[in-house]
Amino acid sequence: MDIQIRVESAEELDCDLTSALARVAFQKNGAELSSPRFAWTYREGYERPIIISAYANAAKVGQLACFIKTFGLAQRMRKAAELVDLFVSPEVRGFKIASRLYQEMHKILLGENIDIMFAYANEGASVLNRRFFAMEEVTQLPVRMGLSLLPASLGSPDGIKLIEDHREIAVACVSCAGTGSQGGVQLNRSELQARIGSPIHRYLCATDGNTAIIASPRVIRSVPLLLVCATFSTTRARKKDTGAMIAKLSRAAGRRVFLYAGWNDALALENGYPLPERVLRGKFLIQSNCLNSRRDSIGRFELLDVDYG
Repeated sequence: MDIQIRVESAEELDCDLTSALARVAFQKNGAELSSPRFAWTYREGYERPIIISAYANAAKVGQLACFIKTFGLAQRMRKAAELVDLFVSPEVRGFKIASRLYQEMHKILLGENIDIMFAYANEGASVLNRRFFAMEEVTQLPVRMGLSLLPASLGSPDGIKLIEDHREIAVACVSCAGTGSQGGVQLNRSELQARIGSPIHRYLCATDGNTAIIASPRVIRSVPLLLVCATFSTTRARKKDTGAMIAKLSRAAGRRVFLYAGWNDALALENGYPLPERVLRGKFLIQSNCLNSRRDSIGRFELLDVDYG
């Protein structure tokens, strides 16, 4: 079989063909694998997508992509890459095509001088992540889960504002984020605005002017819940204040259960209860070359920092 490997721009990518391949490869449907999702992700959601596709006799049979990001580490801004969307057609599945996709991506990222790599852990990609990008570390994101019990009749403390427009959310969150000296994925206003402009997910924000919380109503393992995707703050907020923000978000989203995965050392969110790893069963794992070994220099890493969020 003659396999051709192509580097495609976001504009060149056939999103209908990509969606059809992803549905076959993962053997499932859903908005996350839809053509609009791929179109938005690569053309609007991220500024620096790199897309590698494999073709056999003009038919697309595989893909690997990544997003170039700015990552703060030890008071320095570095270039990072998040690997995403690896899928290969079941008809040609095996390491041969996937390896060729990784070889091409490795060559490109070498030219980009990338020194930080991470990906939402995928069992099928883990071996290749280690082989080509030395992603030897697997990090279980800390997860907290709880119930929002504040009755609507009590309202919420004065000063907490609910924002639903993604442009206004970006402004509010950046104003609460401080100077950017906190290590981790760095997001400016335009990047954050693009990131939450999704056509398939709804994002909400609650803020008191000092702290901002972004959340999204989702269904995870058949459980409707409020997914807390990111937090921004320069000072540690009181538990009652973050609880009131989560309650306001929960009411607006029509969710009683909330879930938060990740960390923000500046805020140290304490609402809900920590979930043990045995309950998570491999959920919210990040494969990388730095998250464990350089944890002390990474002050914030949350679900919005990976494509999952």
